[in-house]
Amino acid sequence: MKIISWNCNGKFREKFKEIIKEDGDIYVISECENPAESKSEEYKEFAGDNYAWIGDIHYKGLGIFVKEDIKMEKLLITNEVFKNFILLKINDSFNLLGVCAMPPYVEMIHNYFDANENIFDENLIMCGDFNSNVIFNNRHKTKDDKGNPKNQTNLNIKLNNKGLYSAYHELNNEELGKETNYTFFKYRHLNQPFHIDYLYARKDRISEFKILDHWKWISLSDHLPLSFEFD
Repeated sequence: MKIISWNCNGKFREKFKEIIKEDGDIYVISECENPAESKSEEYKEFAGDNYAWIGDIHYKGLGIFVKEDIKMEKLLITNEVFKNFILLKINDSFNLLGVCAMPPYVEMIHNYFDANENIFDENLIMCGDFNSNVIFNNRHKTKDDKGNPKNQTNLNIKLNNKGLYSAYHELNNEELGKETNYTFFKYRHLNQPFHIDYLYARKDRISEFKILDHWKWISLSDHLPLSFEFD
């Protein structure tokens, strides 16, 4: 199975034809339109019925699009507190959590984790735009119940303790905050790179993971797609 995670930077109705060339089974897309409210018939046809979408603005939400032959069950999609997360069960075999973190960014993910800790286990795959990196740790002073700051370092520790690891860092043997490949280019400027998109899974699932080439994707978005394959 192949999962593609991408912050499309809006107007996904005009960009989905490019991402489907990567032949994913599931697409986790941040900042995309709600297909139900789109005027694009081609986009609606792409989405079909096997998708989930959330967002306060119809043209800028989080969507997960699943091939029609894959069983998708909606679990915890959203509520008034957590509007930037979608949880699905896929083929009765694993859970998929899509994330599109908005201000206060990683603190929001900590809050979701603390409120839904029971869903975080080795059966989960978590991916999306975290909008976070350990180089921004000092911006997050709010602490959890144990007194730990709600930053990327401590989120990584929480996920590791549940058996979930960053695919990029595992395969490249790099420390968080010392990445040599990037997922985001501010204002699409190649001289302002950051690593703020992630995919977490259990270690034995992590073998085929890549960040797609910026030369192709930078014209479409300030984020690069993540591609993850597993059995």
